[in-house]
Amino acid sequence: MNDAPEFWDGKNRALMHRPDLLRPTVLAYGALGLVPAGSRVLDLGSGRGRDSLLFAEAGMRVTAMDFSAVALAALPEGVEAVKHSIADVPYPLPPASYDMVYARLSLHYFDVDTTHEVFGEIHRLLRPQGLLVALVNSIDDAEYGTGRLIGPDYYELEPGDRKRYFSCDALYGFAARWFTVRLAEQTAEDALDPFGPLVRLVAERP
Repeated sequence: MNDAPEFWDGKNRALMHRPDLLRPTVLAYGALGLVPAGSRVLDLGSGRGRDSLLFAEAGMRVTAMDFSAVALAALPEGVEAVKHSIADVPYPLPPASYDMVYARLSLHYFDVDTTHEVFGEIHRLLRPQGLLVALVNSIDDAEYGTGRLIGPDYYELEPGDRKRYFSCDALYGFAARWFTVRLAEQTAEDALDPFGPLVRLVAERP
């Protein structure tokens, strides 16, 4: 992962005025039906909060955590902001306090040990029967295999910019250590948000 705040601040500034990246995402619309209104939701790696806004408008109580001050400054009113790196475990958040942790394109930047730690931290934050809804890079991505291999399915695309790519089985394996996995499947986002192929996860904290 590029762990320099300046990198992410610059990236968020560059994307600030792209209307296609301001709309709520396909994953977020799907997640809406998984928990009732009034649920507490943690948007992990929220960016500027386009999905946080959707959850808040649906009556969720939303916390958005991101590493970028620029991203957090753009969050909609009524969303709690927490500036913190996903890789820096534990998070400054209380245990068993969320009904859903939502992580869209934010869990695929870490080495194996850190990835396990992050899944464990999400387990700590969820209430029993709480859900993890995540979307990550796929090994079928055209970018997979480019750059410098630094670990299993883990590449440095350019200096400081690292990404992990998941198969469905690999993502299941990381999640199953902590959760009951409901779904781990390859998917693609819609034409308005052209990332993909990707791997989607829905998992429940026992």
